[in-house]
Amino acid sequence: MRKQRTVNGRELAPPGDDTFCGPLHKRVCRDVIFLIIFIAFVIGAIFYLGYVSMEGDTARIIYGHDRYGNVCGQKNEKYFNLDKSGQDFTDKPYLSVGLELGELLDGHWQGLTGTCVARCPANNSTQVGNRCIPIRTDDAAKKFDDITNVTFGITAENFFKTVGQDLGTSWVEIIILCSIALGFAVIVTALLRFLASIVVWLTVIIIVVGSVGGTIYLWVIWHLKNKELMALKASNTASKPLEIDMKETSVRTYLIMAIIATIITVLALILLIAMRNRIRLVIALFNEAGKAVAAMPLILLQPLWTFVWITVVCMVWLLGWLLIESSGIPQKKDDMVIFVRNAFILHMRWYHFFALLWISQFVLACQDVTVAGSIAQWYFTRNKKQLGWPISTAMKRLYRYHLGSVAIGSLIIAIVKFIRYILKHFEKQLNRTNNQACGFLLKCCQCCLWCFEKFLKFLNRNAYIEIAIYGYGFCKAAQKAFSLLVNNAMRVAAINSVGAFVLFLAKAAIVICTGVIGFEILKQKQGLTYFWVPLVVAVIFAYFIAHCFISIYEMTIDTLFLCFCEDCEKNDGIERPYYMSKGLMKFVENSKKAMEAHEFREKQQSVQQVWATNVQPAGSQAYPAQVASPKHIHGGMTPLHPAYPPNSMPPSPVHLTPTSS
Repeated sequence: MRKQRTVNGRELAPPGDDTFCGPLHKRVCRDVIFLIIFIAFVIGAIFYLGYVSMEGDTARIIYGHDRYGNVCGQKNEKYFNLDKSGQDFTDKPYLSVGLELGELLDGHWQGLTGTCVARCPANNSTQVGNRCIPIRTDDAAKKFDDITNVTFGITAENFFKTVGQDLGTSWVEIIILCSIALGFAVIVTALLRFLASIVVWLTVIIIVVGSVGGTIYLWVIWHLKNKELMALKASNTASKPLEIDMKETSVRTYLIMAIIATIITVLALILLIAMRNRIRLVIALFNEAGKAVAAMPLILLQPLWTFVWITVVCMVWLLGWLLIESSGIPQKKDDMVIFVRNAFILHMRWYHFFALLWISQFVLACQDVTVAGSIAQWYFTRNKKQLGWPISTAMKRLYRYHLGSVAIGSLIIAIVKFIRYILKHFEKQLNRTNNQACGFLLKCCQCCLWCFEKFLKFLNRNAYIEIAIYGYGFCKAAQKAFSLLVNNAMRVAAINSVGAFVLFLAKAAIVICTGVIGFEILKQKQGLTYFWVPLVVAVIFAYFIAHCFISIYEMTIDTLFLCFCEDCEKNDGIERPYYMSKGLMKFVENSKKAMEAHEFREKQQSVQQVWATNVQPAGSQAYPAQVASPKHIHGGMTPLHPAYPPNSMPPSPVHLTPTSS
């Protein structure tokens, strides 16, 4: 019989003999009922938009109309045989509003009508889009212009005109700076792999020095303030009682702040000491994430497709909102024409708003599942050269099996967001009644819902990872993810504290570097009055670019961490070999035994490769060393190949004389 290698009394499994081989290949459709609900919901939203489009006219919102139903800037149809209805206002594209600006700010847009004019009156109105808004040049407006003139050296109206001119002049530089930000994002993503150790430990040092230094500073300030208070009490001044009260309040405030800072600093130091090994795991995960992204660089393009889909969703939703707000059946009231919306359209506006929340969260969840599936496929592939096309495989599994799970996960987040918006709406309504008690309670509810939403988003991301690995339904995946996170709470704390801060520093580095380069470029640009305006725009775009790249990196780290936990749970490194690399194998409980077994398997595989290359007849099909050779070798006998020691070499082929069978 073949001799089997053992480590510490436990028999090693041969390479490739695994009961768990990574992401499940044979899957079934999950949460189908929620996918059907989602599809029905989207179809309902489309039919609703089709219904309102028959009664709506976006030109009423964009260009405005007068009290007789005439839309400015176009030829109109006649309503109810009114003499002033059905006018041709092709040469009058502007609506001169007859309301005060204060009424506009209160939101009375449905009753906003006026007179169509060819141009806005120059003396008593200001053009805002296709509206001529009446703005009185009273003392307050003059004072505002005086303030802006003293502060910026220009009036408010001229300031905004100059800003528009600066943006038009520097659009090429803005595009260049966006490209620079994209390059920095790629560079930072690559550096996180090679400089992860330095960045992480530097982050820990900054946290320690900052917390200790801030605490010492507060205690020193308290000591100085207390010393001044003692000196004041010992002196005789006329304003002594008032000054003593103020000093005592200041001293008490600094004492409370110093005590709180001391408690936070002590807790932070204890946690950092307790999590020092977990911090090393964070570094290893950053290194592995860099390897995964380098093996699949196209995964960085996932935010681009997500952005395109989100843009399409928002544009369709905006078009639907214009149709809803411009809908209505024309009715005659006195000598005017008003457009009345029925109760169905009014109440279904909430449906339209919820559609935006659910569909946008659905698109974002699809990105998470795709990234998680790709990274999990990379992690559980032993031979990285045979990785194949993990991104396309993950997308295929998503669209084929898991859209229902994505639908239920995104539905939960959308419901929480919707409830938060409703509470915010009620809070605004209560602000008009000055009911402070109810307003405070609503703010507390919104705060609790915000925290709950953050927790659900975190749980959903990890549930999507479990779905990508095992093909579970959403509820089972969330349960499994929650169990893993609870069992590895300290590791999760390290990743979500130190790791999150490192990723924040990466974002900040991209934005700051882009801002510095933009400052040097734009300050030499001719024709710019306020060079900081295009600089701010470029920095905002740089932040979004950095966020897209770092969000992929963040999801990669989360996926690798859960794969690491699953690997530790399913395998032991001896009887069942780990899928993790040597860098991660240092953080398992039986790391020494697992490392020894891993090194032996590598040597055994190298011996098998040499055997398969050398020990076989010319022109015959290659066979592995552990499999019995054909009978035509050694005079018809079927030898059993021994398990050669790691440092030995297989027999030379010259001693084997193949014969024809």
